Amino acid sequence: MRVLSQRDCDVLVSANHQLEQVYSAQKTPCLALHIARNYYLLLQQDENINRQQRWRGEAIMWWQLYWEGRTSKILELFYDKNGLFQDINNNLNDNHLHLE
Repeated sequence: MRVLSQRDCDVLVSANHQLEQVYSAQKTPCLALHIARNYYLLLQQDENINRQQRWRGEAIMWWQLYWEGRTSKILELFYDKNGLFQDINNNLNDNHLHLE
């Protein structure tokens, strides 16, 4: 996997802030999923523990917004067997976040 530069991370954070503003007006589950995936990417790329905790919290929050608002209940349409948030889910006891 390609490691993001600090500039790439800053751009991704800025993009997420813009997407969050759009989400607040439209409440689109697809947009929440996109934001969650961006935060998950930041989580994977950042070595700072404090920022990792922040990115993990943001990724989980946005994933939950996606999960609550989605119209399709079939996650296999979007994810492979391993699931996008597998490492986050291993630390959670909330069954509805598990993608297995």
